[in-house]
Amino acid sequence: MINMVSNAAKKISRERPYTTDPRQQAHQQLGPAARTVSWSKFERSLVTVCSIVTVFMMISLLSTKNTMNTRQHQLQDLQSQIAQVKNNNTSQKQAIAEMTSQSQLKSAAKKYGLADHNSSVRNVNK
Repeated sequence: MINMVSNAAKKISRERPYTTDPRQQAHQQLGPAARTVSWSKFERSLVTVCSIVTVFMMISLLSTKNTMNTRQHQLQDLQSQIAQVKNNNTSQKQAIAEMTSQSQLKSAAKKYGLADHNSSVRNVNK
């Protein structure tokens, strides 16, 4: 009757024994050995071409942004010049309107001894 009741746990066997050495633990965790594969000529040339294209595109982008900034400054300068010319034109139109007013013409006629005979002037409309 002593054989029937057993307190013994079932023994589990491990394929690899447990070690405390960190180098062996790291190797055990990796499983199968990893090995590096060298690049083929096609892969190398593809990476090289892609790198060259990327660098070319970056340089083109910077050049384009620089050109855009320069053109933007030139546009702003031209717009300010246009606004200045428009203001100058408005001032000159105002001066012309003042000089051709009826009172200005009468004072200029008096200054040079000219007479204004509006009675003999007729406006004809057809």
